[in-house]
Amino acid sequence: MKAPGISLRSQTARNIHPTRGSAFTLIELLVVVSIIALLISILLPSLKSARDQAKLLKCLANQKGMASAAYVFSTDRNGVFQLASNFIGTKVADPSGTVYAYDNVGELLTWPVALALGSGIDLEANWKWGVRAGTYAEAHEIRDRMSNQFQLTVCPSDPVKISTPFYPRDTGLIGQGDPDFPQSGGSNLAYWGFLSYGINEDIIGNELLNPDDGAWKPACWMNGCRGEYESCAGERLRGLLERVYDPGTCILMIDAGPDSGEDQDGSDLFANLITSAKAVGPRLTDAVLEFPQRLPERRHPGSRYGAVFADLHGESIKVTERYSSGGAAGLPSKFSGNPRVSPYRPWETGN
Repeated sequence: MKAPGISLRSQTARNIHPTRGSAFTLIELLVVVSIIALLISILLPSLKSARDQAKLLKCLANQKGMASAAYVFSTDRNGVFQLASNFIGTKVADPSGTVYAYDNVGELLTWPVALALGSGIDLEANWKWGVRAGTYAEAHEIRDRMSNQFQLTVCPSDPVKISTPFYPRDTGLIGQGDPDFPQSGGSNLAYWGFLSYGINEDIIGNELLNPDDGAWKPACWMNGCRGEYESCAGERLRGLLERVYDPGTCILMIDAGPDSGEDQDGSDLFANLITSAKAVGPRLTDAVLEFPQRLPERRHPGSRYGAVFADLHGESIKVTERYSSGGAAGLPSKFSGNPRVSPYRPWETGN
């Protein structure tokens, strides 16, 4: 039975020819697409900025975690942090083998492993953290053997993420290391692992043996002298944090490592140590002049570094001024807080 007032023919025609006003035209679709593209172009920089800021905060959180681990480690050892030195220097600093941390065959633990112990992660040997290698390229090839267990030592903004704490190395490497991937000690071998931060060798290092005359020389910046083998009034502090002058302004750990691993096989670039001994002065700006590739300025937005100071507090350091001319043009000439690398009194360094 048909509905009253509606013919079968008109009902069929309506089904065949739907209302045209309900569809998008091509022009309308292109307008919508252009608006979406415009919104994306506006939002992307903001999203990148937010992401970079989140990475900076994560990096700073990692460093505060390392500061806590350093406090626990040093408290357990009467205020002494882990040593970074060669085999001979270690024997001089710790003849009894009881002051610093070693593995079960007597190999000095790297400072990242010492921090892991302080944070409650039992990496009781260097090979359980990293791999033995002579260069970044060699380490990168076997990076799958590196442990990811201790995440505090990795900055999320670090594009390389692999570095070496440098010590122990060469003859300081004892035993075969990883029993599943044995490598004995040898020339240029050191441990490499996931590491985005550098440590102050002036604080945790030791005197070095001068190969020219066989005499022990302090490595420091004192009374105007500089260089690892200069004879002067100070010495590296062997991890004795209480001997650091004004520890709240002296850096213990900082963002370090090159911006890229491409075509960079020299271990010096990836040796995550900073020192005023080789620099032109006692401050962080002096160290950046000496080690511009080792102290990466572009890692965080706003030219910031995350740092842990010798009093074991962490904070973000910002570049406030730059050199405008000469070979140092563009490099930082001043940081917020004017942080130091040298652990000695300014009037003793002439600065």
